[in-house]
Amino acid sequence: MKTALILTTINVPHVLALYRRFDPSVRFFVACDEKTPKAAYDFCASIPDCEAYSPDRQKELGWECSPLIGWNTIARRNIALLEALKWGAELIVSVDDDNIPMGAAYFMNYFKMFDDKVYFDDPSTPPITWNRAWSGLKVSDKGWFDPGHLQFPLTGAPVCQRGFPQQLPSCLSFEPVVDARIGVAQGAVLGDPDTSAVDRISRHPAVHQVSEVLRAGVVSDPCATWAPLNAQNIAFLRELAPCFLMVPQFFRYDDIFAGLIAQRVMRERSLFVHYGRPFVWQQRNSHDLVKDLKAELFGMEHVFEFADWLARETFAPNLSPLEMTQLLWKIEKMLRHLPGGVAELGEAWCRDCGRAML
Repeated sequence: MKTALILTTINVPHVLALYRRFDPSVRFFVACDEKTPKAAYDFCASIPDCEAYSPDRQKELGWECSPLIGWNTIARRNIALLEALKWGAELIVSVDDDNIPMGAAYFMNYFKMFDDKVYFDDPSTPPITWNRAWSGLKVSDKGWFDPGHLQFPLTGAPVCQRGFPQQLPSCLSFEPVVDARIGVAQGAVLGDPDTSAVDRISRHPAVHQVSEVLRAGVVSDPCATWAPLNAQNIAFLRELAPCFLMVPQFFRYDDIFAGLIAQRVMRERSLFVHYGRPFVWQQRNSHDLVKDLKAELFGMEHVFEFADWLARETFAPNLSPLEMTQLLWKIEKMLRHLPGGVAELGEAWCRDCGRAML
């Protein structure tokens, strides 16, 4: 299964050396930004099968969405995703440059959910056939599920995963499911978890342990449940890639809204979201928490409206995920106060995805 690892960085991404050690077959796509130091390019050049795209090179690629995304934004990750699709990636793994994979089975944990064969490091060992359909626990409640409730800080109660509406209780009842097909897998983030700025300012959580439910893995059915998906430590099938446009105008909910679009499209494909392994340790880069809080307010205010709008939209049968995403981005009033340029970016992105996926 052709697998791509994508990220953007304004640092030297030393963690890529560890990802490379854990699997030599995964191709790395690094979308750099105007603040990315020269040392980052030199480092990426030292990693086998790793492509680092400078701003000048990104301009030369001719992606229609690129100038609409702008610069000095984590949304440059979009260009890495397009390049991975053009290369032919069947599975995309998205990480941040401060996500440290916890164990040599990092990629293998994802392959077990998406590939029907498991390969071994020793090329003389033949692959084994694997039933990639998931059988195990499924969230049984309808509503919103917060996987952050299954991660435990050293002190105090669990913290919410960024994007979960904190005024709600999380669904925490489960039931058995057999042969659920996975479309997206979100790995857990330990250390400094991917939580809201509210929790970081008030609690400064450090997560060192998770629930046995999360260790075993659990799925949610997008037909019944909404859940936050973020852009770090996540894997998804090629067909769902058009859903994962990160929109800079959505600020720190750029990946959260993309995850909601993906879940709406997955309903039509009978695909599930998996939460659990593989785990990463986040040694978080320096952040201005007050600035982060301001950047989360837009999403906090509009997340229900966005999800409700998605739930009301209907599609003709047999549309591809790209076609469904194109229809969604043609809706000018997806939010009452849609920031300027969002619909234009969404439509350009879908055209680029169509070109990349030919």
